[in-house]
Amino acid sequence: MTKLFKYELRRLLINKFFLGLLVIAALYSKHLLETVVILGVSNTAPFSGWSYGMFLAKILPILLIALLFFVSFLYSKQEQGMSILRNATPINLRVLILLRCSAMIIGFFLIAVIPIGFSLWFYANNFHFTNFSSFILPILITLLPSMLFILGLGIIAGRLHPALLYVLMLFMLLFDYLPMPYIIDLFGSNFFQSFPLTLPLGADCEPAFVVPVVVWAGKVVYLVIGIVLTILGLVHFRKSDY
Repeated sequence: MTKLFKYELRRLLINKFFLGLLVIAALYSKHLLETVVILGVSNTAPFSGWSYGMFLAKILPILLIALLFFVSFLYSKQEQGMSILRNATPINLRVLILLRCSAMIIGFFLIAVIPIGFSLWFYANNFHFTNFSSFILPILITLLPSMLFILGLGIIAGRLHPALLYVLMLFMLLFDYLPMPYIIDLFGSNFFQSFPLTLPLGADCEPAFVVPVVVWAGKVVYLVIGIVLTILGLVHFRKSDY
């Protein structure tokens, strides 16, 4: 089982596509840090939770598109051609798909390490700021619910028709430009930019980073829906799907 998981992980990560995503994530991170983050968001410091959350929200579409590309591998012609061979083996296909989902999640976070690591270097080098524990909450509420929701949605969409995955990729690019209420703001751009303007200034002359109940509720809903969709994708399938 461990060997199979390592094989699936290598298959996702050791290819030109993954390397290309790493380069794109690094270059776009550099652009965001030097243009958006360095100025601060909504009159907050560049190293505030609000500014860092906006950085994550802006880089998130690239990470989610990468995740959808990983999902698309499940429904590629190459995979369909191998399904006959897999069906003749004694391996439990649900276990196989579970291993592949785990590999996709790890691949997502490995790509996310690039912008996060680059941003930490940027803060330390330019602002001598190293209190990175303040970034943990923005990272969790931005990346985790979105990743699980899009993973589950992608698995279901791919089963309906593989082309829907590419529609979702396009939607990831457009979603950030839609004015979303906080409760359904998947990326969080509107929340990180607008909500601090409604808060009083603290002792350091900027609003403290707080997450209102409505935002927590939206993130939990996305997270739960993502888990449910992923489970449905793992349980209700035909051998010919994979």
